[in-house]
Amino acid sequence: KTNQSKNNPIKVATKTVLIFGGDVMLSRKVEQQMEKYQDYTWPFQKIANLLSDADITIINLESPFIYSANYFVPTGSFNFKANPQAVKGLLMAGIDLVTLANNHFGNQGIKGMTDTFKILKENNIAFVGAGNNSLEANQPTVIRKNEINFAFLNYGYPEFLYVANSSTAGIANMNLKKMEQNIKEAKQKYEVVIVIMHAGNEYTHQPNHQQQEFARKAIEAGADLVIGHHPHWVQTTEIYQGKPIIYSLGNLIFDQMWSKETQQGVLAKVIFKNNEIISLELIPIETKNYGQAEIISEVTEKQNLFSKIGLTNEFLIKQD
Repeated sequence: KTNQSKNNPIKVATKTVLIFGGDVMLSRKVEQQMEKYQDYTWPFQKIANLLSDADITIINLESPFIYSANYFVPTGSFNFKANPQAVKGLLMAGIDLVTLANNHFGNQGIKGMTDTFKILKENNIAFVGAGNNSLEANQPTVIRKNEINFAFLNYGYPEFLYVANSSTAGIANMNLKKMEQNIKEAKQKYEVVIVIMHAGNEYTHQPNHQQQEFARKAIEAGADLVIGHHPHWVQTTEIYQGKPIIYSLGNLIFDQMWSKETQQGVLAKVIFKNNEIISLELIPIETKNYGQAEIISEVTEKQNLFSKIGLTNEFLIKQD
C-alpha cells in the first residue's frame, strides 16, 4: 500500500485510488479448491497485484471465519464456513476493509461472528457493517489516506436476519432513518462518506425498488458514493444528484460456475482528487475453476458484459 512515513518530506499525493470488489465466498467448493492446491491465496493470485496497488481496497466477505475441526461444506448448502487460513488471500491482495452486513455473516452463529472479528483484527484488516452490538454495527469505519478521511458505512437488506441489537452481535440492516442519521453524523466529521449495501433480487441486472430507494436516500443524506452487491450478477449504474450508484458489482470470488452471469463481475476503480471523484472505471473480472478470479481482457467479452447493464464502455465518470 502507499502509506508514507511521517519523516518522508515528499509532498502528499492529492489523488487516492479505491477499488471495490463484490462477493467473496471462501467456503464450499472454493475451500475445497484451496485445500486441493494447498494454497490459501489461490483465489486471489491473478488479481492480487491490481487490488493491492490501490490505496484502499474493499470487498464483501460473504463467509464467516470460524475456528473449527472441519471446513467441508457440500455443494448445495448455503451454510458457509471459512477456514481462518483463507485470510492469507485477503492479505496477499492487500484488502484493507471487508463489509460484513450480508445474509451469510451469521451462518456459524455468534461464534462465527466473534471469531471473524478476532481474525480480521489480528491481521489488521478493518471491517464495517457488523459488531458486538447494534451501536458497533452502525459505526462508520474510517480510513485516512492522503490527508482525506474516508468513512464507510455498510448495511444488509432489511430482513431481520442476523441483525445486531443492543446486546447481541450481528449486522446493520437497511433501516432508512438510521442510515440517514449515520450519514449526516459522519458527513459532519469526515470529508468522504461511502455507503455499501448488500441488497436486491438475485440473478437480475436490474435493481429493485428497495435498492433504488435506499441508495438514492443515501445520496440525498450526503453520501458521495453508493456501492452494492448481493444479486450475484452485475447490475445497472446511475449518476444521482451528481453522485454515482453501482447497484451490484456481482461476484468476485465464488463457486457459482453454472452461468456466465454468475461467473462474471466487476471491480469498481474509483479515483478521488482530494474529496471529489474524478474517475470511476468498471474492470470486468471472471471466476474460473470454482473460485479463482482473473481480469477479462478479451474485448468482445467486456463489451458483452457492459451491454447487459446499459454501458458503452468501462467509465461511469472520467474527468481530466
